[in-house]
Order: sequence, then C-alpha cells, then structure tokens
Amino acid sequence: SSWYFLRYSSAQDDREPFSTEKANYWMPVDQYTGGIEHAILHLLYSRFVTKVLHDAGMVAADEPFTSLFTQGMILRFGRVMSKSAGNGVTPDEMVEKYGADTGRVYELFIGPPELDAEWNDRGVDGVARFLHRVWRLVVGEEDNGPSTGTPVSSAGLLRKLHETIDKVSRDVEAFHFNTAMAALMELSNAMQDYIQAGGRRDETWDGVARDLARLLAPFAPHLAEELWQRTGQEGLVAMAPWPTVDPGLLRRETVTIVVQVDGKLRDRLEMASGISEAEARDQALKSPNVRRALDSKEPARAIFVPDRLINLVSR
Repeated sequence: SSWYFLRYSSAQDDREPFSTEKANYWMPVDQYTGGIEHAILHLLYSRFVTKVLHDAGMVAADEPFTSLFTQGMILRFGRVMSKSAGNGVTPDEMVEKYGADTGRVYELFIGPPELDAEWNDRGVDGVARFLHRVWRLVVGEEDNGPSTGTPVSSAGLLRKLHETIDKVSRDVEAFHFNTAMAALMELSNAMQDYIQAGGRRDETWDGVARDLARLLAPFAPHLAEELWQRTGQEGLVAMAPWPTVDPGLLRRETVTIVVQVDGKLRDRLEMASGISEAEARDQALKSPNVRRALDSKEPARAIFVPDRLINLVSR
C-alpha cells in the first residue's frame, strides 16, 4: 500500500514495478482523500517509500501527494455508522425510497466534509423536497408554488445565477460542498420568486434552467441529465462545459446592509455598494427603528463589515 499509486501509472507492466517514464508523467498525485487514521501509517510509509525511490532515481517526485483532505465520519444515534453497531443506512434503502441523487446531495449538504456529521432522516426529506421542487420548476409544474421571499425581476434572476456560478465554482475547489448546495437552493428560491412575480419562461429563464442543470450535475447527476434533456439540450450534461461567470453581473450598485444595535437586528437598509463606515453609520442613524433602540442617543462606537453589516454599540 505504500506505492500502489506508482503502480497505477503502468498497471499492465510485467517487466518492472512501474514505468519511471509514466510515473514521472502522472506523479505526484494531485489530491488524496482519506481518513485521518491513515496519517500515522499509510501516509507516513508512502512518503518514506517515495523519498527512497526518488533518491534512487526511480521517480522524479519527492512527495507522493500534492494535497491531502481528511473527511469526517457519518454518525447515527451519536455513533459512527457500522454494521456491528446496527445503526447504518444502506444505499439500497436510500435508492428505493428517495433515489440515488437524494442520498448524494444529503451527504454533501449535511455539513463541512472535514467534520463528523449526525445523520438525520428529516434532513433527507428536506433534500428530497428540494430536488422535487427543482424538477417542477424547470418542467413548468411549479408556477403556482408559494413565494419564498421578495419578488425577483429578470435582471435580478440573471444576477443571482452568476452569483451562484461564482460561489459554487469557488466552493467546489475548496471542498465546501455544503455551502455550494445551499447556494443552489437559494437559486431555486429566486427562480420560484421570479415565477411568482409574473416572470415569463423566456430566453433568460431558459438560460438559468440550463445552467442550473450544469451546476447540479456533479451533485445530482441523474436529475441533472433529465433537466438537461428537458431544456432541449443534446448530449450529456456531464460532458458539457462548466458555466462561466460574467464579472459585470457580480457588481452591485446597491447592497442590503443589516443594521444592529447592541447586536440585535433593528433594520435592513439599501445602501450604495462600497459605502464607507461613516456614511453607513449616518444612514443607519436616520432609521426610526435604530433611533428608538438608541433612545435618540449617540452610539459609543460601531462595528462595520463592509457591504454587509453595521452594529451600533450604545455603551
């Protein structure tokens, strides 16, 4: 197990352990994912053997792995899932009741992948509802669904799409799969609010639906392929290029800033993007809700998070 990755580079070679030429082409391994328990055994031995082979001139790489990611464990009833503990959930059960995509998405959404996470059947139901809603939205069966928030315009929907492309792309690279899924859920909410506001299923909508299918493909491949076909596309969405971001659509002229007094929410105000702390403070102090919370007194200081939040501290 200390050098199997080298053998993979020329697995059919029956003359030598591995081809130095092919190993030099493929090595080092770009990404290694495994449990932390390997750190003091397999990974240590792999590094040692690779360095010995490097010193012997058999491989150019001095380290076997470029990047290491150690995933957490799935718990149920407070214990790691196992047959001996009798607390497992078999894939066959998941597929029969929900379909494979629901199981995949739930495990990605359950929490940061580097941490242990507790399995929750209600959470699985929530993911199943999300995927069913995405299906109904794209195929036109959700036109009378409930609104999830503020009405969304065509321009707002397009901007939300590109914000989602940007976030999902960055989150996947960083192994933040749970927040990538949360961003896709927010996009589906925006699509529903767009329809509820009287939005038409026009060219903009079609483009958003197509890109939603592409963004979903790594997480819910079966659903994504069906959506890809339903939106009139040819071939497999798995082979389609990843959607690209329009940087111009990421820039906002205004942002919604949360206004707090002593850490408690008092208002949400639309302010110019990039507004300074002093200007944000002045605008916040004009809010009747804020003035009441401060009893019309001047705050002692302010805590400012640009384009997101200002907290006025009264003492």
